[in-house]
This record gives sequence, C-alpha cells and structure tokens, in this order.
Amino acid sequence: MPSDHFSHAVDVAAPSAAVWQALQSAETWKGIGPIDRVWDAVNDPDGTLAGYRWSATAAGRQWEGTARRTALDPGRSLRLDLDSSEIVGAIEVSVAPGGSSRLTVTLEASPKGVLATVFWGVAREALRRGLDDHVEEFARRFSPT
Repeated sequence: MPSDHFSHAVDVAAPSAAVWQALQSAETWKGIGPIDRVWDAVNDPDGTLAGYRWSATAAGRQWEGTARRTALDPGRSLRLDLDSSEIVGAIEVSVAPGGSSRLTVTLEASPKGVLATVFWGVAREALRRGLDDHVEEFARRFSPT
C-alpha cells in the first residue's frame, strides 16, 4: 500500500537557529505528528538528534516504535524514519532561515501490520486531522508571552 503524505507549514515567532536547536531535543518531537511520548534519545557528539524510541496512541491503542535520522541538512531540515510493528513512515521538519521562521512538517505513513491495514482509514484520518494542530502548537511554544 502506498504511503499517505500530510504536510503543514506555520510561521514561528523565533529565529531559525532557536527552532533548529529545539528540534535537537527528542522531547520537542513529543506532540509533533502522532508521537505522544519519547525516550532513549540518541544525539551525535555535536548535539544533533540521531533518534529515539516513541509511542503514539491511535485507534484506542498505544503503539511503540523507533525514530532514526535518515537525512540531515544542518540548520535547515531533519528527517526521521519511523518504524513500529503496525505502521511505518517518516517525519521531516524544514526550517526556513530568518529572524522569524517558516516551519514545514511533512509526515508520511503507511500500514505495516494486519491490524493497521484493517483500520488504516481511521488511522489516516486521525493523522490528517491532527498534524495541523500539532504543528501549530509547536509554533506557539516560541510565542512571546
């Protein structure tokens, strides 16, 4: 089954360097896309995020998986491949440089296991509906109070 793709872009009231720095913490990824918990983060010696373990709640169940960096353009974009027993995909975040930033998050996902395949329509719709809100909430973290 081909992957489904979802994307949302938002202006962030922070310099791109601050947004990029936040993306190097696995905790930041909690709440971006379907991920609601992260642990076992791995960073390169320079502090660049290399991966983490994650969980997400969907269709009344909690799913666990791994995120592994597969592409990097320092200061501009980071792609993590996501893998679990039922769903595979990737999440990529691009940051346009400047005094304020344009953040674009792209999520791709497809069912891997039998259960996800059966309920893929529901899972796909939850991912589609949730991504915009998740990205907007991430942007609000940088808003001046």
